[in-house]
Amino acid sequence: MKYILFYKGPATLPVTSHKGWPTWFNKLGNALIDIGSPLANGIAMHSDGSTTNSDSAATLNGYSIIQAKDKNEVLELIKDHPYLALGKEYTIEIFEKK
Repeated sequence: MKYILFYKGPATLPVTSHKGWPTWFNKLGNALIDIGSPLANGIAMHSDGSTTNSDSAATLNGYSIIQAKDKNEVLELIKDHPYLALGKEYTIEIFEKK
């Protein structure tokens, strides 16, 4: 199964170190489907066609897509992700990709 990982937390500065990320991605091997990318400048479109800055844009920092047999395996794969070392306010949200 494929899972999308959303990296959520306070906005990170462009100069934020991503030390450890390449090593973590390499460790995943074939389980890594899409390395993903950072996300920024989100907008939300409303049913009336109006737009506003997205509330989640301040907290949604990026994504990756991985492959695993189930959510337990995903949890095992991400337990040492460098993003989680930034502090308790940084989380990785996991969703099954249908």
